[in-house]
Amino acid sequence: MPVKTLLAVLFILSGLKLLAQDQHFSQFYNHPLHLSPALAGVFSGDQRFSGAWRSQWASVPVPYLTFSGAYDQKIPLPGLKNGCLAAGMLFNYDRAGDAGLNWLQVGLNTAYTQRLAEALFLTAGVEAAVGQRAFDPQQLYFDEQFNGDIFDPSLPTQETFLQTAAGYTDLSAGLNLLVQAPQQRSFALIGAAYRHLNRPTVRFYQQSALSLRALTNIYLSGTVQTSEKIDATFALAARLQGPYREIVSGAGIRYYLKNNDLHSIAVGAGASYRWGDALVSYVELWKDNWRLGISYDINTSPFRVATQRNGGPEVTLQYFIHKVKAPETFKICPIF
Repeated sequence: MPVKTLLAVLFILSGLKLLAQDQHFSQFYNHPLHLSPALAGVFSGDQRFSGAWRSQWASVPVPYLTFSGAYDQKIPLPGLKNGCLAAGMLFNYDRAGDAGLNWLQVGLNTAYTQRLAEALFLTAGVEAAVGQRAFDPQQLYFDEQFNGDIFDPSLPTQETFLQTAAGYTDLSAGLNLLVQAPQQRSFALIGAAYRHLNRPTVRFYQQSALSLRALTNIYLSGTVQTSEKIDATFALAARLQGPYREIVSGAGIRYYLKNNDLHSIAVGAGASYRWGDALVSYVELWKDNWRLGISYDINTSPFRVATQRNGGPEVTLQYFIHKVKAPETFKICPIF
C-alpha cells in the first residue's frame, strides 16, 4: 500500500476512533428503541412509529448528520393476562467528515413485559442488528492533484482503496421498569441497556481493525400530573462507552388545551443540559396520536470557539395506532 494511501486510511480510522461512540440524541426520551430494546411495546396503544433527525455543528467544515427511525408493536397472546410480548425494528444512519464516513445499522427487537404488581411492570428486551461503516474516497484529495500552480481535482492519483465499506453484526440487551399511576397520566421509566455485547469489529483493511466499545445506557424519565391540565416532565440519561461519558438531565412543563375521549391537544416546553457540552431547549406538540418535538443545542464546551455556540437542531416525531377491540379482548396488554 502506498505511504500516502496508508496515511489517508489512518486519518479516516483515527476519525472513526473519535466517533467510536454511538449516535446520540438530545431528545433520547422521544426515541425509545434507540435508548433500549427493553422499551419495545412500552407505550399506550398497539403500534408506534418513531423518527429522529439531527444536524450538528453546521458552522464547522465537517458537520454531522444523523437520522433514526423505528417501529414497534405489541403482540397479543391468548391467555397471557399478566404479560405482553412486543417486537420492533430500528434503523440508524449517521454521516460526517470530508470523506462522508457513514454508519448504517438495522436492528430487530423483541421484548417481554411482566406485570409485577398493580402499577409495576418489568420488561426485558434484546436486539440483533447488522451494520456497515463506509467512506467515499472520491471526496479525498492528494498532493498529485497540485500541478505546481493550482489544485486540479481532475488529475489522477496513485492512491488505491481496496475496501471502502465494512460490515458487522451486533447484539444488545436491556431491562426496563415502569411505574404507572392508575387513572392518571403520571408514570416513570427507569432502566439500563447494554449495547455491543459481542464487541463487533469494523475492518477496512486486514492490518487495522476497530472493535466497537460496549455502550451502557442508564436512564430515568417520566411525567407527573400536577393538575387536570398540567404535567411536569423529567428526564435523565447517562451513556458510558470506554473513556466517553455523557450525562443529560432536564425538565419541562406540558399543558393540555384539550383532553377527552375524542381529542387530545397539548403543548410543552423545557430545557436540559448535556453536562460539559451543551444547553438544550425544546418545544413539543401533542395532537391525538401525533407527538412532535423540536430542540436546539447551544454548545458550551471549549469547542464553542469553532461552533460559535451553535450545536444543532433536532426533530423527533412519533405516531401511535390504537386498534378498537371486542370487549372480551379489549386489554391485550396491561401496560398503560
